[in-house]
Amino acid sequence: MKKIQSLIFSAFLLTALAVNGLLAADESKKAPAKEITITGQVIDPACYIKEGRSGPEHKKCAQACAKAGQSLAILDKKTGKIYVSIGAEMMDDPNAKIFDLAEEKVKVTGKVYEKGGISAIVISKAEKLVASK
Repeated sequence: MKKIQSLIFSAFLLTALAVNGLLAADESKKAPAKEITITGQVIDPACYIKEGRSGPEHKKCAQACAKAGQSLAILDKKTGKIYVSIGAEMMDDPNAKIFDLAEEKVKVTGKVYEKGGISAIVISKAEKLVASK
């Protein structure tokens, strides 16, 4: 009887260790996020990267691309780094908070994720910057 109990305990222990290992492996796949504030410009990354287009004269095109499914992005004014806007949950509209701010100077706050050379942001707050005189 003790041998059966020992085998059952060993099997339980091995199962618990395996499950713990799988959970740890799954957690390691998740990219850590950090909350930051970026001052920059909302851009259409496709036109910006491929053709260098940006600015107020490009607003309608950027919004048309966003309506067609393109994620807008934030171009960090200080570093030149691009943060692609992503939804907090699956099926969230990544452009909801910045669509009206396309090609405007903005200050955005959100959680940034970086993986495979791509930087993305889940925007929690976005506001248009007023031009200083």
